[in-house]
Amino acid sequence: MKKISIIIPLYNLEHLIGKCIASTLGQDLPPEEYEVLVIDDGSTDGSLAAAEAASQGYANVRVYTKPNEGLSLTRNYGTDRATGRYVMYLDADDYLEPNVLGRLATIMERERLDLLCYEIVAVDEQGKERPLWSDGISAKNGTEIQTGHDFLRRDRFLPMVPIYMYDRELLNTHKLRMKPIGHEDEEFTPRAIYFARRIQYVPIRVYNYLQRNTSFMGNYNPQGRLALVRAMKSLHDFAARIEAEDSEGAELLRLHIGKTMLRSCKQTVIRQLGDTGEMLRLARQLGIMPLKFRTANFRHFMINRWPSLFILYYRLHKRR
Repeated sequence: MKKISIIIPLYNLEHLIGKCIASTLGQDLPPEEYEVLVIDDGSTDGSLAAAEAASQGYANVRVYTKPNEGLSLTRNYGTDRATGRYVMYLDADDYLEPNVLGRLATIMERERLDLLCYEIVAVDEQGKERPLWSDGISAKNGTEIQTGHDFLRRDRFLPMVPIYMYDRELLNTHKLRMKPIGHEDEEFTPRAIYFARRIQYVPIRVYNYLQRNTSFMGNYNPQGRLALVRAMKSLHDFAARIEAEDSEGAELLRLHIGKTMLRSCKQTVIRQLGDTGEMLRLARQLGIMPLKFRTANFRHFMINRWPSLFILYYRLHKRR
């Protein structure tokens, strides 16, 4: 069995996929010990040809193409075809640090981990590092091995799917696949963490996250905030399904939903990313409110009881 499967979903990134694939080849594992699966999701530009050219001569790189279905189902397509003991996801406009795969595989094997979390760094198109809202969040979890419950209890983790390495047995045993929704990472990652028996954060820079003017955040769609609410509804439903057998785990997930919604609503008001009132109305309609919080304070009280006052407060104070 190969040690690692790297899954790269690809859609209309013909000028970037070559660098992405090249970054997977400059690693400290022999090629026969890992595989790279590039899945073209029905690109309409030259992405497929670019991927095939970049993979030419590398037996451990396989390129697939399929009709357009979106990011989640494309990642799932790769997961279903992976043969490695461990799985990691790499977006086609991002790239890995050199010589990191061997270290990650060694840690996964030595510590018998289900999940391994590592460092992400934002870079611009010139390769210069940029601040990222999430800088340092995962580090606050500490570096000791924890259960998924412990990780959720501390609730200091990033939701981005590509900054974790997954034991493939974990993914298959619990049928962990991504749902075809917006903000799929926010819905998938807490579920994966919940099922993990052993999870660890390591302060190793692995993932370079490209900040582009044409990226998702550079062309932000305010309707995406409503997609986040629906993702939280899906996570809320999962918590309800496990309630009878694991009330503590269900409560930890509800607390995470509350924290995620509070942060998103606050940022939406401050950065004018959409209609916060519409988000909260949808949340109430879908039954995920009142939101749960670890402690009671006036912000938590306002978002649950008087959303209009919550919105007014952040409009006036512009606090992060």
